Amino acid sequence: MRHQRIEVAVVGAGAFGLRHVAAYRSLGVAVTALVDPDPGVRQRVAAEYDVPRTFGTVEDLLAAGAPQAASVCVPGPAHRAVAVALLGAGVPVLVEKPLAATVTDAAAIVAAARTHEVICQPGHILRHSAPHRALYDAVRAGALGQVLAVSSRRDRPRTLSRLFPDEHPALLTAVHDIDLAIWYAQSPVVEVRAAARTRPGSASPVLVWAELRHANEVVSSIRNSYLLPEHTPNHTSDLVEVYGTDGVAHVDLSHPTLLVQGEQTEAPDWLLSPVDGGGALAAELRHFVGQVTGTESSAVVPLADGLHVVQVATAMADSAAAGGAPRRISPEPLS
Repeated sequence: MRHQRIEVAVVGAGAFGLRHVAAYRSLGVAVTALVDPDPGVRQRVAAEYDVPRTFGTVEDLLAAGAPQAASVCVPGPAHRAVAVALLGAGVPVLVEKPLAATVTDAAAIVAAARTHEVICQPGHILRHSAPHRALYDAVRAGALGQVLAVSSRRDRPRTLSRLFPDEHPALLTAVHDIDLAIWYAQSPVVEVRAAARTRPGSASPVLVWAELRHANEVVSSIRNSYLLPEHTPNHTSDLVEVYGTDGVAHVDLSHPTLLVQGEQTEAPDWLLSPVDGGGALAAELRHFVGQVTGTESSAVVPLADGLHVVQVATAMADSAAAGGAPRRISPEPLS
């Protein structure tokens, strides 16, 4: 379905920023501006995707005229500065996960969105994934009875420790599982206990294991690792299970749709963010554009949930650093 004409900017031309550009194009949405500090990257991407305007900073973008909407795809520590600047200029934003790298920064983004009354959509892509959404619909319909527990596992290659040496797994990959836990439990997290482990040559944890307790007494278990060999395809062993009084259900992504085992094993992503657009990312951006144009009336990921995920991820990292000491959370009510 084509949307009414809207022009968007993508801020950040890294791997996922490029996927945003491709996904917008697959929806027929014009990407008319690209922001990245590297002039060579800007030129190359603009030529490849026919983006007419490029800028080194968000300030330069806004000085040339605010876009109708923007995707924020810069590294997490830069989310606050970029998102607050855009929101202050009245630009609706989709902020890639996590909403910010710290609770303080996430709260500042929420405050800016509310002060200026501008849409800010947290980029939690799995709520737009067809199988994850189908599981949510089954839970909401009562197919499993009363939800008792949520369990998830996410394994990644050691490459992530090298690419993101300063980022804790709780705030890099486990945010997906935290968001699924609060979504399926339909209740905020009030207590976290976590453990983390490192391996030789890694400064940051390569394994995080957490137990969450929700306000409605649902319990969740989250396990993330960066222990698979470097050459392992990114489509790896992801599993989420929901346990209810009347049954159990799961989404299991441990078996890729396409697996090419040649000199190098490849497992292209057909479900979440395929490189040529489509998948859950396109569904997420379609929803964002619908929010901006008014054809979507309710948010799939309320802004308060994006802040709460950062609260829980931070509590996981803190608890693990304190040897598993419990951390209490006083979240805003989930929308």
